[in-house]
Amino acid sequence: MTHRVTSYETRNSRRNWLLKIGGVSSQISAILLIIGLISLFSPFLRNETSYWSLIIPINWLIKIFILHAGFSEIHSDLIGLNLMDIFMLLLFSIICLGISTIFSNARRVLLLITFALLMIGIMLFLATQNAGRSTLMLSLLIISSVIINDKTFTKATAFAGILASVLLFVGDLTVGVQSNIITILFSIGYVLLIAWYFLIAKGLYRLCNCAFKENPPGIET
Repeated sequence: MTHRVTSYETRNSRRNWLLKIGGVSSQISAILLIIGLISLFSPFLRNETSYWSLIIPINWLIKIFILHAGFSEIHSDLIGLNLMDIFMLLLFSIICLGISTIFSNARRVLLLITFALLMIGIMLFLATQNAGRSTLMLSLLIISSVIINDKTFTKATAFAGILASVLLFVGDLTVGVQSNIITILFSIGYVLLIAWYFLIAKGLYRLCNCAFKENPPGIET
């Protein structure tokens, strides 16, 4: 009996830790996206040769926005190793692991496959210094589809993620096309992604703070 209780507490402790890390990763990701927005208006951040831009590089989503908007005064190149992009993919993979603890059976397997997809995306980006980052949009779509009927997260969270993934992916596919419509839609997707990160963090923290009963709210059995 004691062994069963200890095993149960160990599983809960591990899950609790992953939920916390997932929540923190979500908040950090949202903050990094907000910093990316600020970089559009800050001469210190948008100048890639400045001291601050070396510490906080512009993420590739902002670079895609710049290319669509046609900001000639801001240099933007998607090709090249960007530590910020790798960090954002790593954070997303941690979020994926955190959310996977909520589910069991098929949905957990799907989320673990999504985690593996993100790892492949990171390795692909390291190898090519260009391809692989779009796995974030695909993973966002998969995760949002998985959580759409779960009580832990609101439907608004799921729909925000689905819409953001579609809008961002369209913008990624049409890089080089200067269009006001695409720029606006991509901007909406970017803001929705920020909202999604905060909503995911809220859901993970709420679940993490729940008293662990036999069937905690939002946990499948």
